[in-house]
Amino acid sequence: MIRAEDIRVTFRRSLSRRPIHALRGLTIEVREGDFFALIGQNGAGKSTAMYCFLGLLKPTSGCVEVMGQVPDLGRPVYTDIAYLPEEPHYHLYLTVEEAVRYYASLYGRRVSDKAIHDSLERLGLAQFKNLRLSKCSKGMKQKVGIAQCLIHETRLLFLDEPTRGLDPIAVREFRETLREIHQRGATIVMNSHVLSEIEMLANRVAIIESGRVVVQDELSNLLTADRESYSVIFEPNGSVPEYLHAAEKQGAVVRGVIPKEKLYDFMEFARSHALGLHECSLKKTSLEEKFFKIVKGGEEPPRVESAEQLK
Repeated sequence: MIRAEDIRVTFRRSLSRRPIHALRGLTIEVREGDFFALIGQNGAGKSTAMYCFLGLLKPTSGCVEVMGQVPDLGRPVYTDIAYLPEEPHYHLYLTVEEAVRYYASLYGRRVSDKAIHDSLERLGLAQFKNLRLSKCSKGMKQKVGIAQCLIHETRLLFLDEPTRGLDPIAVREFRETLREIHQRGATIVMNSHVLSEIEMLANRVAIIESGRVVVQDELSNLLTADRESYSVIFEPNGSVPEYLHAAEKQGAVVRGVIPKEKLYDFMEFARSHALGLHECSLKKTSLEEKFFKIVKGGEEPPRVESAEQLK
């Protein structure tokens, strides 16, 4: 679906100032049907890469192909591509329904009244169809953008920080809509800092650092389970076992890790000390932990060393 090989982007400023190297040989492959996530720190090159995929920015060197074509603006391939920027800018004097109808019509296809109505209904916008965009929240404006994708069912959808600024309910509704679009066969490429959202949606991930891809893999390969350790959460009740590692106190509970061979000892300890056990499960690596280790070179968050601090 998308193939980018050794793309470099250099922004030249003036003779007296050093150029900015936004991408430094980035190589990525997105397969048809992927929910592909680009993650990295601010300035890593995520948005620049997306602009290259969209044809909005020409690489200084390297090649990009989207659906087998070079993404030159105006090509027919764009009838199968949708893009939702981080902060969409609309004609704010339009109503919700007028905006969806107008922007959907830019694809050059006939848009029926029923298609407009069904799209608004599925996103919970039908009751606000006559509300001007100038009065809409950020979440509603994001939904207006997604409504166009539902109408035309584009094959490829680009999302740049789609959940930034949304409230928790809007984030959940937006997530379910993306799941539905993906299940219907669309390929989705998303740039996001919200790693928990990526864990729930993406099947493949590329970690970008300083304009290069440092990891590109199936998400399931990154989120491995540690078969030798168990994560536990419990109320200490004045005592914690000495073999508890990576422990930290969060309010009334303690989180930590115990070795596999100490599992039955911990269960007996919890029973004899009347601990309020909340959770005991195989330790899994979260995407946040994996990202932190890759980008920061294996550093771990600070640990609580003293058992007295956990009581």
